[in-house]
Amino acid sequence: MKKKFDFTAEMKEVQVTKSTPQNEYLEEEKRLLGINVKELAELNDNVYGLRTDLTALVDLLGKYKLSITQDTQEQAVKFGNTVLGQFIDQIEIKCTETEQRIAQMDNHISLSYKAFYIWIVILIALSSFLVCMIVANVEFLHSWLIWRMVAVCGVIAILGITMVVVVTYFFTKVKY
Repeated sequence: MKKKFDFTAEMKEVQVTKSTPQNEYLEEEKRLLGINVKELAELNDNVYGLRTDLTALVDLLGKYKLSITQDTQEQAVKFGNTVLGQFIDQIEIKCTETEQRIAQMDNHISLSYKAFYIWIVILIALSSFLVCMIVANVEFLHSWLIWRMVAVCGVIAILGITMVVVVTYFFTKVKY
């Protein structure tokens, strides 16, 4: 029968590593480095797979051409023509309406009564100012006369404009 080998003598000779904080730190670092190596290998595999997929996709896209079917082109042209036709019809309608308004005016300019009378008052005030300047120039270097005439013309213009506004206000209130 065979003898069993006794390991007790060898076991006594082996030095037991003491559990120190530095040894524990090194063991933890070794374990974390092992995890990092595994993660980096997995990441490298993922990047390689993505790169090969991307190059295959780029090659595939290079072979395709974007094309629009003839039916789609005809529909787009038809739609564009209908929109332009509607737009042209609206322009023609507006042009005919404008031509009718111009024909109805019969070479007349429409002007409100208030604007017409204000225009008349301004013409009267300017003509009276012209008369005042002529009178003022008869006597040399009498500036008080010129300023008096300017004041009189201003008062006439203000009174005339207020009269026109008041009269047109009453005319619009009372309709015949």
